Amino acid sequence: MKNISSLKGLIFGVLFSFVTALLFMLIGQTLAGGITLFRGESWLYFSVIIPFAITFSVLGGYFHNKNEISNKKLWLLSLLSAFLVALYSGTIGAIFGETIVRGGMKTINVEGTLIWGTIYAFILLPITTPFARLLIGILHKIIRR
Repeated sequence: MKNISSLKGLIFGVLFSFVTALLFMLIGQTLAGGITLFRGESWLYFSVIIPFAITFSVLGGYFHNKNEISNKKLWLLSLLSAFLVALYSGTIGAIFGETIVRGGMKTINVEGTLIWGTIYAFILLPITTPFARLLIGILHKIIRR
């Protein structure tokens, strides 16, 4: 049964990686002056799918036998998950995504991506943590059913 919970988490993570990337892209384009491409840049989808899938798969397995989890623990899990997902997707994930989309690493500023991806992972915590808390709360309710 724990494997079923992990599988539910994996499917949830993959699904919401696409939803989150789309929302992020639409908000970013709107703030930048207007939506130019509805689905956005492909590299972003590649950068978030792996950390979302792994994070929610692990959380699904963790929630398997836990009917009641304190709000404090859920917020702590959200903070940790949001930071790790943002760190991976903003650094290694962005580099992998760009490499896949562009067909090589010739045009990628690897050092800048690693530095600024790490900075953004910290700076965006006030936004990413509540969003992660929302998603983790939904996953917890799905697993408890």
